[in-house]
Amino acid sequence: MEYAHGWSRLVVLACTFALAATPACMAPAGDEDESIAEESFAYTVPARGTAATLDVAGWNLEWFGDSSRGPSNDTLQRQNAYDVIRGADMDLWGVQEIVSVSQWNTLKSQLTGYAGFLSNDPIVTSGSSYYTSSEQKLGFLYKTSVASLKSARLILTANNYDFAGRPPLEVKLSVTLNGKGEDLVVIVLHMKAMSDSTSYQRRLAASNALKSYLDATYPTQKVIVVGDFNDDLDKSISGNTTPYTNFLNDAADYQFPTKLLTDANISSTSSGGATVDHHLATNELAAALVPGSVEAYKLGAYISSYSSTTSDHYPILSRYTWAAATPAQILVNEICANEPGSSTTGEFVELVNIGGSPADLEGWTISDSASVRHTFAPGTTLGPGKSLVVFGAAAGIPAGTPNALASSTNNLGLANAGDAVYLRDATGTTKDSFSYPSSLAGTDGVSMNRSPDAAESATFVLHTTLAGTARSPGVRADGGSF
Repeated sequence: MEYAHGWSRLVVLACTFALAATPACMAPAGDEDESIAEESFAYTVPARGTAATLDVAGWNLEWFGDSSRGPSNDTLQRQNAYDVIRGADMDLWGVQEIVSVSQWNTLKSQLTGYAGFLSNDPIVTSGSSYYTSSEQKLGFLYKTSVASLKSARLILTANNYDFAGRPPLEVKLSVTLNGKGEDLVVIVLHMKAMSDSTSYQRRLAASNALKSYLDATYPTQKVIVVGDFNDDLDKSISGNTTPYTNFLNDAADYQFPTKLLTDANISSTSSGGATVDHHLATNELAAALVPGSVEAYKLGAYISSYSSTTSDHYPILSRYTWAAATPAQILVNEICANEPGSSTTGEFVELVNIGGSPADLEGWTISDSASVRHTFAPGTTLGPGKSLVVFGAAAGIPAGTPNALASSTNNLGLANAGDAVYLRDATGTTKDSFSYPSSLAGTDGVSMNRSPDAAESATFVLHTTLAGTARSPGVRADGGSF
C-alpha cells in the first residue's frame, strides 16, 4: 500500500475510510513517501483509550522494518502501525522487535502528541552497550500530554543471557492525569522464545531475577511490566509449570491483569495457541485496574491481511484509574499482650499504613492505660501498605521479623487482664486505639488481630481463630508480606 507522490491528499478527498478490513480506496503504487501526512493512511482502528484513565499497551511488532524476516513491505507495516497506535489512542506503548531505526523514527515523527525512543538510544543508560542498530530492539512511546520522562535505562544486564541478549528497558515517568500527578515505572521486556528445555530455564531464571529486582527496588511503587513474555500463565509452552509461578504465588504484591486472557483461552498471537504477551502490575497499580479493560486487540477486523502485513502478535491493552495518592492512615492491627513464655520483651504492637502515602512517625507514641511506652524516633517512616512492629525490648524480637524495633522504654506493659493501646501523633491526637478484654489476652503466646486483617472497620479476634497460627508480627495474618 505505497502511495505515489501527490496522491495522498487526493485520496483523502476522494475516499471514505471504512471500518471493514478492506481499505475504501488506494492510490497507485509508486515511490515511498516517508513523510505522508497522518490523514492519508487507509485504516480506521477504533479507540480503546479514554481521557480519564491511564491506558497501557504492549505490542510485539514482528521484525519491524526488516522485510527479509517480518512483513515484506516495510512502509505498509509502518503505516499500519501508525493506524493502530493513532486509532487505539492509548497513553503508553511498550513495543518489541523494532529493527529499523529509520522506520521507527518516521513512525514516531508522524505520531503527533507522542514522544519515544528505542533501547539503544543515547537517552537510555547502557542502551547501546547491549542493543545494536541492526538487531531487534525494545521501544517506548508515550503521550506528552499525559507523561513526562524522568529517566530510562537497561536493567538486569547481569542476566543478559537469561533475557536472550535483550535486557529489559526501564522507564521512569511522571504521569499527570485528571489534574493529579504521580510517578510510574514502566518496564518493557522480551523474554527468550521457544519451547525447548534450555529456553524454558532461561525464562525461569529471568523471571526470578526480575522478581528479586522488583521486590528490592520498588516495594511500594506503581510499576507495570509489559512485553512478550513468550510463555503462558497457566502452563508453560514447554509442558512445565509456568516460569512466572513466582509472581503468581505472590498475589499480595503482584498481579497479571492478563491472567484473564489466559483463563479465557484468548491467544495473543494471530496463529492462536497460548497467551504469551502479558502485563504484570505491582499491587499498588493493580488495585486501580479498570474492570473489562484487558484485551488482546484482534486487529484483523480492521486491517487487511493483518498477520502478514503488520505483525503476528496482537497489541495487549489494559487501563487504570488515576488519582492522587490517598493520605497515610495508620492502624493498630495486631497486639500481643500475653507474650510467649514469661519474658514481657515478647509483647508487641503491630501498626499498618492502609493509606496511599508514607507516614512520618517522628514524635508519635504508643501508650497503654498507664503511660507512654514508646516514642518514635526522628526519621521513622511507614510506607503505604507496609507494617511496623514495636516489641517490649530488643531481646523479644524474633529473628527475621521484618521492620521491627524495640520500645523506647523497654517495656510495653500490656496487661493480660485487659488493657488499652493508644496510637497518638506528635501533637497528642489519638490516631487509633483499642481497649481489649481479658478474653483476647488470656492465652499464652496468642495475639489479637483485626479481622479482616488490616481492615479499618474490623473487629479484633484471637489470632488462632483468624489464621490458625498464634501470631504474625510484621507480616499478614496468613503469613504473606505487607
